[in-house]
Amino acid sequence: MCGIVAFSARRDGRTTPFSARVLRRATERLAHRGPDGGGYLGWDLGGTVYADAALSDQDQALWLGLGHRRLRILDLSDAGRQPMQGPGGCWITFNGEIYNYRELRAELAARGYRFLTGTDTEVILAAYDAWGTQCVQRFNGMWAFVLYDPTRRRLIASRDRLGVKPLYYATTADGTMFASEVGALLEWPAVRPTIVMERLGRYLVDHRTDDSAETMYRDVRELRGGHTLELDTETGAMHLARYWDLPAEPDLELGDEAALDRFSELIEDAVRLRLHADVPVAITLSGGVDSSVLTVAASRVAGRNVRTFTSRFPGDPSIDESRYAAHVVDSTGAQGHYVQPSTGRLVEEETALTTHQALPFRSLSLYVHWAILSAIRAQNVPVVLSGQGGDESFLGYDRYHTSAVLHALPNPARAAARLWQGARNSGRGVFALAALAAYFTSPLLQRTVRRHRVVRVVRSRWLAEQTLSRPAAEIFGDIRRQQRDELLTRCLPALLRYDDRTAGALGMETRLPLLDYRVVEFAYRLPLNHKIRGGWTKYLLRRYLARHGLEAVAWRRGKYAFYAPQAAWTRRLIEARGATLDANPFTRALLEDGLSLAHVPQRMAWDAYNCAHVASVLGWQPDESGGEVTAVAAARYDLPAAARAVG
Repeated sequence: MCGIVAFSARRDGRTTPFSARVLRRATERLAHRGPDGGGYLGWDLGGTVYADAALSDQDQALWLGLGHRRLRILDLSDAGRQPMQGPGGCWITFNGEIYNYRELRAELAARGYRFLTGTDTEVILAAYDAWGTQCVQRFNGMWAFVLYDPTRRRLIASRDRLGVKPLYYATTADGTMFASEVGALLEWPAVRPTIVMERLGRYLVDHRTDDSAETMYRDVRELRGGHTLELDTETGAMHLARYWDLPAEPDLELGDEAALDRFSELIEDAVRLRLHADVPVAITLSGGVDSSVLTVAASRVAGRNVRTFTSRFPGDPSIDESRYAAHVVDSTGAQGHYVQPSTGRLVEEETALTTHQALPFRSLSLYVHWAILSAIRAQNVPVVLSGQGGDESFLGYDRYHTSAVLHALPNPARAAARLWQGARNSGRGVFALAALAAYFTSPLLQRTVRRHRVVRVVRSRWLAEQTLSRPAAEIFGDIRRQQRDELLTRCLPALLRYDDRTAGALGMETRLPLLDYRVVEFAYRLPLNHKIRGGWTKYLLRRYLARHGLEAVAWRRGKYAFYAPQAAWTRRLIEARGATLDANPFTRALLEDGLSLAHVPQRMAWDAYNCAHVASVLGWQPDESGGEVTAVAAARYDLPAAARAVG
């Protein structure tokens, strides 16, 4: 986990909108992501290059700049500092990990390239020199980088296939700026911190965010996963290209054993690659299917040197999965560690969490994740493997039962069997799954539910009429289209943002073996009966656990994830700061006249409180008409101070 900043002014002008102050302030806004040091590199209008202390003159004009905050993971020496220079005079600022860098390094060394560090950053530079922008197709990893090629006069910005690592940018007539988080971009005065009310209103209706290149900030865009952007530093011309997509080939024809063998090879190699680091690495073992698969795979490739961390909630057996985790630890011989996250500091720590997320988030389960990672970081473990991505790749959510039922139509007997089996093994019940099916196949019902959620709570001017009256086209029953939608737009991108901001706030790195692109491509092409069978979601993952003697975990019913007592915690937060937030102009502009947070119906209580709190910590202010909202303090809030609240 690192933080990166880059900018370039159009060279055909005589002035520049950028300065050493913008570079330094934007980079320091990302200090929480890289607590182990930073670096700055800037070119003045005459082409002279200045680095670090030489950029002490805050008013020094720069036409190009690169900034970096470092979390030491590989080659802990100062040789790994960035920005880093490579062949051809290219420079890079890079966030992430290229997991197959050792294999690429050997290939490049055979071609005559020499390496002076043990970093993957140096490998990216050599790979670009050897293969140009197509080098990213050879990478297995998570990344966001900006590379300056002085020969071609280009800035090259790239993001990993699924967008695990973030990269935002803003463009004006005078230049373009990139950063790992929106807050860093707001240090450039040309970026107006204006909120797009329609997008915020859409979030309040259906929780859709991160589903396009647009963000909630009018002047800020997101480079989507699987894309590379080339910026001509002379003219400012920009070219955006997609270098990766989910496979279009038909379903694989694999029998049960062949499918399981192939999955075993892929997941074990994905885990092997992600266990490599020069700092301690652990696995967050919840006791669920996904994290148990990772622990088994790790024990098979690394023996008994695997460390796991599991949360315990001894006072609440409804969310305590440690008994399942203990079974996995005993079976694999892993070094099991147990932490008891403190939720007693919810009111205090939720402010730090909200500040770092910097946008509304869907539920307080994210606070449980925050508490768990905080406990692990306190044990001096900065890198963890997580099971994120298993639900989207192998159809783990209950809504996929509904899709499987619709997929079986027009065969009523098969559809009924899938409904009954799914109800039995999901724990949701026949009527609950039938209700889901009715919802996803009835636009009228969807409109009714959506209106009921927000009417008489949120002022109508926040809600574009199409947001309420035209639900997004549902594709339930078409498994491939649904899976593509959830992997690339609807579901996974928001979850990845949540995870990135939480880990980044704590100076940690999260690695996701189930989102290794080879695993995702394999899962995407698997026939439905390898993903849902007999009412069991993630069927192939369960078979992997059963093959290695973990039947009790494989065939358990129910799904916990990072469960939180949402209603009770929301009431607790509103009691603590609801009155203060009610007085905020944003809250008054958001809620209907006379409605306080304490009296918002439960269906909207968390979302109303969360939006009001985000607005408070970021200084979102509506104009007098309520027609536009500006984050007046967004470029001034102290993120490092917020992070220290975790302590």
